[in-house]
Amino acid sequence: MTKATCSVEGCSDPIDSHGMCGMHCMRWRRHGDPNISLRPYNRKCLEPGCEEPHRGHGYCGKHARRLLVHGSTMEPRERKFWAKVDKRGPSECWPWLGFVHPNGYGQFGGGAERLPHRIAYKYVIGPIPDGLVLDHLCHTADPQCADTVNCPHRRCCNPEHLEPVTRGENVARGRGGDSWGYVPEPIPPKAPKPTVCTKCGRTDKPVYKAGLCRPCYRKRMKDPNRERPKPLTVEERFWSKVDKTDSCWLWTGSVNQGTGYGQFSPKHGFQVQTHRYSYELAKGPIPDKYDVHHTCHVRACVNPAHLEAVTRAENMRMRKNRRAS
Repeated sequence: MTKATCSVEGCSDPIDSHGMCGMHCMRWRRHGDPNISLRPYNRKCLEPGCEEPHRGHGYCGKHARRLLVHGSTMEPRERKFWAKVDKRGPSECWPWLGFVHPNGYGQFGGGAERLPHRIAYKYVIGPIPDGLVLDHLCHTADPQCADTVNCPHRRCCNPEHLEPVTRGENVARGRGGDSWGYVPEPIPPKAPKPTVCTKCGRTDKPVYKAGLCRPCYRKRMKDPNRERPKPLTVEERFWSKVDKTDSCWLWTGSVNQGTGYGQFSPKHGFQVQTHRYSYELAKGPIPDKYDVHHTCHVRACVNPAHLEAVTRAENMRMRKNRRAS
């Protein structure tokens, strides 16, 4: 004969009293409800991301021990990090109090991630998207900042002052670097090529060069009475593509649509930037690791009087700023 089981749903223990097992009968007698949960056996640790069962104060053993000893459940590295950050108001900068490099940015520990503002962003908000950098919004909003090594915003670790942007956008927002930007001019559509030879008018032969079909072009090249232009030297070919105005000498040839600087090929398979080539023609070789700075801030200009050889750092400092002041 099988003994009846507990009447509480989900319980298969044998009946002890009042149609319930001993455990549920005791709960009913003491609390009036046999289904009341007296011990949360399955409760997880209150620390976000921790799946361990709780041991005390709602935390697992590890986090409960940290809370008891340090007053916080944070990881040791995170606890040490925030100890070196001056947390002020929510809208104020949180300066880094630890080691600061000569460039004005701090450093915390070793490893791949050392910049304090990036570490603070990851701790509070989350991972930084691939290919993006963090821009200090507090610096962008401060028109009085000189953007030097003494910039107070470089040490700011307030995540509310940080925004992930592309490297180009970060440079464009600052006062240094290529901050005045370059917007390429729209390229006008090319005129359609002629489909009929301008000399013989044949339509069965495609146009080859100079509006002529191949047979007519060959006859033109073999004509001994045709006046042939004198071959231009490299310098003459270069200056033939320059529009010399009263101030800037503008390059009218090929322009790199990504940078705005002119490009010229002194010989086949070799291409140079026109402002650097103009500087070398007028003033000699450019020193190693030097840039050619436009004092007129016009990228298409090749006037040697507007060109100056400076270091990369000096060139970055002197470039025009387009950010509103």
